Amino acid sequence: MIVVSNLYIAIAMLLVIGAFTGFFIVPMNALLQHRGHLLMGAGHSIAVQNFNENLSILAMLGVYAVMIRLGFSVFTVMVIFGLFICGTMAYLYRRHAQVKVET
Repeated sequence: MIVVSNLYIAIAMLLVIGAFTGFFIVPMNALLQHRGHLLMGAGHSIAVQNFNENLSILAMLGVYAVMIRLGFSVFTVMVIFGLFICGTMAYLYRRHAQVKVET
């Protein structure tokens, strides 16, 4: 989104990104809730998931506020967050690629 300067392209990209997010997040949440139901019960599973999501949002907002306070541009913050997410996903992928998941 950093290099996009046309409003209509930005709208189209946001719609596509939102659709892809829904296609990935909804099944992941369903899987987490199903596995959590088997381990600790449905209510506890959803509570733990929501707690972790809210804690993550609070931490990311704190990091964002610090970067803005230090004078980083919004574009730099977006790149840093993007690289952080990509790096975290690569780390998790490598870590769990060696582990056989049992269903």
